[in-house]
Amino acid sequence: MKRVEILAIGKEILKGQTLDTNSHWLARRLTALGAYVGRIAVPDDDPEAIARELKRSLEDGAQVVITTGGMGPTFDDKTLEGVAWAFELSLEVHPWALEFVRGRYREFYQKGFVDSPDLTPEREKMARLPTGAEPLENPVGAAPVVMLEAEGAVIFCLPGVPREMRPAFEEVVLPRLKEILGVGVYLEEEVDTGLKDESALAQRIEKVMKKVPGVYLKSKPTRFGTDVRLKVVLSAAGPDEAEVRRRMAEAKDLLSVLLSSP
Repeated sequence: MKRVEILAIGKEILKGQTLDTNSHWLARRLTALGAYVGRIAVPDDDPEAIARELKRSLEDGAQVVITTGGMGPTFDDKTLEGVAWAFELSLEVHPWALEFVRGRYREFYQKGFVDSPDLTPEREKMARLPTGAEPLENPVGAAPVVMLEAEGAVIFCLPGVPREMRPAFEEVVLPRLKEILGVGVYLEEEVDTGLKDESALAQRIEKVMKKVPGVYLKSKPTRFGTDVRLKVVLSAAGPDEAEVRRRMAEAKDLLSVLLSSP
């Protein structure tokens, strides 16, 4: 199972001004592909901080790192600068990326979204990529998605606005990611345990996970109360769907037996 890490970049997240829904969405999407999401980090809009977290991801053995945010035209959009810093690369205007940005602003001007189609220095900034990086189309926004292969890993830099990030992932990153990760299967099922004491449920969960490796069980705590009925989410991933289903069925059957015993 390939290790993937997510860097959600932005001071607005650290200050609590923006809720990081991107990481939640990406983690579920990546897990469904059979990847292992090993870490989610939120660095500041600072090239050194971004570079530090990116280098840590590679030290942790991440084969894929996905960043969100910091791709726009403003002074605090520092993601690509941080990526360049991490690998000691320079930033250079990429011809294809420049034409992409130019074309997008012409399109936005014609639709009345912006007041000018001119390629300003701030807009040109979005076409300045780390040396060797490949610009990819952004289905919605003006900043190209960026892919870089470095030190045995692949880094994808996505926009931070969710309505841009999600289609960019699905339409542009996903086909490439499937080649990197291989074909994977992820299954998830929720079971109503009938128990109201999480400590009693924990013993049964531990027994199932020891007996059936490769299946993860997570209880969903709510509150204490006479009307509480705890639920457990069983999940498993792997390259072979039949094997994943077999493990899930075995774990579910064992859990059922343990739940019926005192």
